[in-house]
Amino acid sequence: MHNWLAYVTDLARERRTTDLQSRFIRILVSELKLRKGMLLVPSCDGRQLVCHSSGESWSVTDFDTPFAHVLQNATTKHLVAEDIVYWQSNRAFSKAIGDLGLFEAVSIRPLIRHDRHVKLLLCLIGDDQTLSSLWNDASFLQVLDVFEHQWSLLNEMEGEESNRRALKASLTDIEKQTRQQERAASLSSTLIGDSTLMRRLREQIANAASSQLSVLVQGETGSGKELVARAVHDLSPRRHQPFIPINCAAIPEHLLESELFGYEKGAFSGANIDKEGLIAQANGGTLFLDEIGDMPMSLQAKLLRVLELGTFRPVGGSRERQSDFRLVSATHVHLLDNVKTGSFRQDLYYRLLQYPIHVPSLAQRKEDVRQLSYHFLDRFNHQHGTRVGELQPDALDMLLSYSFPGNVRELKHLIEYACAQTPDRESISIATFSGRISNGQPVSGSSNVQSMPIGYTNGASTADSVLNIDAASIADLKQALHDFEQRIITDRLSQFDGDKSKAADSLGIPRRTLTYKCRKLEIKAP
Repeated sequence: MHNWLAYVTDLARERRTTDLQSRFIRILVSELKLRKGMLLVPSCDGRQLVCHSSGESWSVTDFDTPFAHVLQNATTKHLVAEDIVYWQSNRAFSKAIGDLGLFEAVSIRPLIRHDRHVKLLLCLIGDDQTLSSLWNDASFLQVLDVFEHQWSLLNEMEGEESNRRALKASLTDIEKQTRQQERAASLSSTLIGDSTLMRRLREQIANAASSQLSVLVQGETGSGKELVARAVHDLSPRRHQPFIPINCAAIPEHLLESELFGYEKGAFSGANIDKEGLIAQANGGTLFLDEIGDMPMSLQAKLLRVLELGTFRPVGGSRERQSDFRLVSATHVHLLDNVKTGSFRQDLYYRLLQYPIHVPSLAQRKEDVRQLSYHFLDRFNHQHGTRVGELQPDALDMLLSYSFPGNVRELKHLIEYACAQTPDRESISIATFSGRISNGQPVSGSSNVQSMPIGYTNGASTADSVLNIDAASIADLKQALHDFEQRIITDRLSQFDGDKSKAADSLGIPRRTLTYKCRKLEIKAP
């Protein structure tokens, strides 16, 4: 005679379904001296029956096992040794049951809640007579009823808790998504445009800012890559720390290393004091490397080491220093092409490419030209205290038909140029663009240089101008050479629509040298 009621308190004490199931099976196996006991629980999708302890599973539609029959018919199956032969074809079932002895049986009983849906299958393997008489034992059936009631209660409570967690996670996701949308919308005052491409760009920036991944900003010259880089910083957790920009193409190679890493006193001639580099200055904040495609190979290896280890060594230094910064880099060239030609390290390329952002050209988002034009017009009026009116329809149509090889920067200069020629309270006419655009194309030879160099014939090409220099009229050789070099570089940049690489190749000088000269001579690419 089994004292089943003694176990009621133990079962009622459990507060998790998994613990309740394990304790219930241990009681049955111990009290009835069974070889094995299992509880089969339907999976979340209802397609599988999963063993509570081993994780073994059987499909609810696999009628090669008695489990599926018991589940569908909601009736108990009692199988003796000769019955088991019929189910031997299912290897998973055979393995779970094992070799059945002559006096053993397998008893499978559905455990049913008040809604008459089967929630559990109880499978017991042991002595045939013990199992046969078990279902007629009133005391055991009372214990079974307690187990079913407790399991249903705990299962319902866990379901409610699961729903609460899911709801909380859902609300968290919605809040996060809302914050991301708000952050992206906050960029609309600096990254102007309501086109699909610009909305997508602002969303990418908001997503990139919330991570700690290195960001690679790619886009044509004048498209606004530095604005994107600064926006990534301003929306990130590092926004209250420094944003340190540097143009890798504008600094000569022999100076770039000391600018980045700094140097210690005595490192080289002229190093009279210690100087903190930009990497150290960016500690806690963001380091922005513009035109990173022009970084020398020797520095690429050192930069990669800093990114991997977070440590660096100043020029002439003897010990490592640490800097915790977020790297944002930008380039107008296709870095992968440079990787293929061997001018850029492949390992550094993929380290930079953790979060790529592409900035669309203005030609790809012509629907933003009107909004951008009025933004630059308002800014010009505010900065200069003027009241230039709106653009006349034909002037706006000309801008909309223009290809803008110089992107947003070129549009900004065009609007400023037009505003400077338009009297207060008058609207901008198409005539104000006549010196810069003709029939939707840039006027040949237009440039940002305001005056012709000494000895040049107005309107002549560079080659012709060289022949027309009046050597006798030169009173300042240094200024004449300055103006001559300025004019040649300006015309060549105009010829190649601001592409410094092509301009440098045509002049037979490295791109870095051309960039340095542009900075020295105050030449802006068209």
